[in-house]
Amino acid sequence: MVQNASWYFAYGSNLNRVQFRSRAGQVLEEINGELKNYEIAFNHKVRGGTASANIKQAPGKSIHGILYRIPESAFRTLDRFEGVPMHYRRIEVRVTAADGREINAQVYIATKVESGLRPAGHYLQSIVEGATQAGFPGDYIEQVRAVATGR
Repeated sequence: MVQNASWYFAYGSNLNRVQFRSRAGQVLEEINGELKNYEIAFNHKVRGGTASANIKQAPGKSIHGILYRIPESAFRTLDRFEGVPMHYRRIEVRVTAADGREINAQVYIATKVESGLRPAGHYLQSIVEGATQAGFPGDYIEQVRAVATGR
């Protein structure tokens, strides 16, 4: 049994379980969750001038995601993939799990943001596929698409 484990809340491309497992290695538990009073944004510039997903505070809104319980050691690898501390930093948030538990989880939030950015098509598709596979509500998936395309 892993002694030192924490929860991580995925809301972007790490919704893709195959991608996440390749990055984090061992996943001890996973459950859908909802981060309240935040919304998804595509305001972090990446190579090529496109956007990656980010979160921002937004009273009354929420983000659907996947809570993964992972060994503490996995965060070193995830930090490298997310570009900590230059591009993202980790903060702790309180997420409502699908089974009603309130869980403290680590989440990545961009250090610098810009307006008017759009994600690459394949990146957005990865998020949508992960959200669909996780069984997120259709209206939430459409909202993600709308935010990503500026509609």
